[in-house]
Amino acid sequence: MFLSAKNSPCGSHPDGLTPNIESMKHAKHTGGRPPLGKARKQEYRITLRLDTEHKLRLQALARAAGRPRTEVLRQLIAAGRVRERLRREHLDFMSQLKGMARNLNQLTRLAHAKGLTGIVSRHTAIVASIETLLRNLRDDR
Repeated sequence: MFLSAKNSPCGSHPDGLTPNIESMKHAKHTGGRPPLGKARKQEYRITLRLDTEHKLRLQALARAAGRPRTEVLRQLIAAGRVRERLRREHLDFMSQLKGMARNLNQLTRLAHAKGLTGIVSRHTAIVASIETLLRNLRDDR
């Protein structure tokens, strides 16, 4: 039997197109997530042995922060402390803060329209209460 170009191992592809494998290997990948840089890539693994007391303390920190234990350890290494996740009281502080910010914006508009002299006392009171709320939020976390 004779081999034709159609069924020859060196012949054309069944759909009539010859795939150029070399050009497919060197084609630029245009989709997907861009690769992480060396600084952001977490490629080092460290094994840590803990006694029961330290393990329970780590679990308590992770539970309070609402993060995995590995993330808690990363934060401890980077900053020396772990920030707790926002609690209900924090969200209440933030909603009060938003209301005060709205009032401050309204007073600022009024000051631009009518002048600053009549607004100064209310403005300083709102700014003082905003500073107090921010201090409470920072100290509580």
